[in-house]
Amino acid sequence: MTSITDYFQTNLRAEKALSQEQKDDAHRLRFSVYCNERGYEDSNNFPDQLESDEYDIGAVQTLIRHRESNHPLGVARLVLPEQINSERPFPIEKHFGHVFDKSILQQFDFSDHNIAEISRFAISQQSIEYIFSNSSQPSIESLMTFRRTAKELVPHISLGLIAMLFTMSQQHQIKYLYAAMEPSLNRRLARLGIKFTQIGPAINYHGKRQPMIGKVDDLLRNIYYEKNDFFQLIKSMGGARYFDEQLPLNIYPGVGELATAW
Repeated sequence: MTSITDYFQTNLRAEKALSQEQKDDAHRLRFSVYCNERGYEDSNNFPDQLESDEYDIGAVQTLIRHRESNHPLGVARLVLPEQINSERPFPIEKHFGHVFDKSILQQFDFSDHNIAEISRFAISQQSIEYIFSNSSQPSIESLMTFRRTAKELVPHISLGLIAMLFTMSQQHQIKYLYAAMEPSLNRRLARLGIKFTQIGPAINYHGKRQPMIGKVDDLLRNIYYEKNDFFQLIKSMGGARYFDEQLPLNIYPGVGELATAW
């Protein structure tokens, strides 16, 4: 049976969006998902077809590409704390702060300098279709191959994005992560050992979303014990460099209940 790491390294490639070309690819992919595929944002606001917002200043992004074609398929952003203040809070604080359960938040010993937010987590179905559109003449056989391959690609793209978010967190000394996600995605992540803690009720923002928080070390530790195959992918990307498997796991309220756009 092919391991997660072997499948990923054979079919996909992860990278940080550092150059202007890489950043443009990230914003173009975001436009495809958030404007065209999901309709979360108004495409008229982005005549250059590069979706962006105020939080891109002071954020880092990652791309997952199809290895053979080099075509970008997935993107995720980590909003770092350097540009965050009382006048410009994290996106999750701006949109969900009024429903935060402060009694749960107080159990997480984070500071203004060691917490970041996962956002713009997206996989483009249009991009996946594009890489297969010219590979062969349309046929029932090629359609079945596409569906089978897409079914395998999408979860591995998600895992690659998550692995890179751990890598970028370590590179920027981030110890805690905010995320606003669909309840169904939360449950799917929990099956991979990625167990965030809910800090407020779900509200309607780009669909139903619930605010979450997680401690990086505890997220990694859960993955290490519950989905070690995935942990090896994270490790191969440098996302577990400072992980210490000897430390005990802290359990917070809500742990145990943990898609294509986040």
